[in-house]
Amino acid sequence: MTPPKFKIVPCELSDMSACVDIFDGAFADDPAMLYLHPDSDPHVLKEISLKNYEKSFAAPGTKYFKAVQEETGELVAFSKWEYPHSTDPNAEDPEAAIRNQPQPSGSNNALIIEFLTKFLRGRKKWIVPETHYYMSILAVRPKHQRKGLGTMLLAPVLKLADEENAKAFVQASAQGQGLYLKHGWAEVDEILMDFSPYGGAKQAKTALMIREPRSGD
Repeated sequence: MTPPKFKIVPCELSDMSACVDIFDGAFADDPAMLYLHPDSDPHVLKEISLKNYEKSFAAPGTKYFKAVQEETGELVAFSKWEYPHSTDPNAEDPEAAIRNQPQPSGSNNALIIEFLTKFLRGRKKWIVPETHYYMSILAVRPKHQRKGLGTMLLAPVLKLADEENAKAFVQASAQGQGLYLKHGWAEVDEILMDFSPYGGAKQAKTALMIREPRSGD
């Protein structure tokens, strides 16, 4: 049986609903998915996620890419990047935005604020938006994992970063860290979350990783 073939192309705005579904499936067992909104209505959560994805689609520097199975046209994986860009000096303070953002019923509000603030501060510490590439999301449908789609989604942008002699940053989950190590990222810092009051791990780690540009690869 011939293995399926895939192609990488830019996402369209109409793909955002499928991207939300892929993310939810790929990270269903991630502590953040389990404990941030444990009793929230899944339909409400999807509506909120879809609005956020659609808003970010047109944000400065943001690029979405998708892996499509050529035979069926199915969208099976996607990535979200932030390319080097200038920031808006008049934008709302992001930490204030996190604190002021209303959450749906059934959410652990204090945990959400802690989680989002730690990740925001991690990015601010290590990213220079004008010069760095930021690998924001990489998600693959569970049935299509272990087929090289992560590498296919990373490679074109990393090639561009190398050509521009630019660094790339990622906040890596435990399940994704091996892929990023394979492609040249190195751990420089970490975020630890205590999910034990909610039934999870005492120290859930996210690795903050920087990839130096390569030459001659």
